[in-house]
Amino acid sequence: MKPKSDWLWDRKITAQEAGEILKNPDNGHFLSLASLLLSRKNTPQEVFTAYLKPLDFLKNWPQIKRRMRKDTWNNPRIEFWQAIYEKLKEKYIKRGISIAVITKAKKPQDEFCKLIADKIKSVRKEKGLTQNDFAGRLKVSQQMVSRIEKGNENISLLTLKNIVDNLGAELHLEISPS
Repeated sequence: MKPKSDWLWDRKITAQEAGEILKNPDNGHFLSLASLLLSRKNTPQEVFTAYLKPLDFLKNWPQIKRRMRKDTWNNPRIEFWQAIYEKLKEKYIKRGISIAVITKAKKPQDEFCKLIADKIKSVRKEKGLTQNDFAGRLKVSQQMVSRIEKGNENISLLTLKNIVDNLGAELHLEISPS
């Protein structure tokens, strides 16, 4: 499949040059170009056929996602590609293929994040809201609410404020010397 340059409309680079960069994850431009590609393309078959190797995507997704998060317009795309990442990872695990990202031990959950997550979930339930209802208020997916409530999403302070406001709750914070 010959790469199309439609996603490079505002860049001074050809599709062939982009393809060469995306074949090499060690290239200094790989992450920025991969994040641009995934923010503008939503056809995994085209992306994995013409640009990115699936294993390179799997191994570099956390860094690519971090780059994509710099632009809030990318949030729906991040959720889409996160789902693709999960499916692809599952597929490789079933095949018995070891991938560093997959086999990497899960880091222990931070107690503070878990405490905040549990409080958010508790208040949401007290208010009689489903995860889906709450996701609608926050303008995110139900899966995102689930990850937040499990303590698996490192949310920003502004996101925490948005959550509290949409729950009609109060946030009390005290920072003092120990």
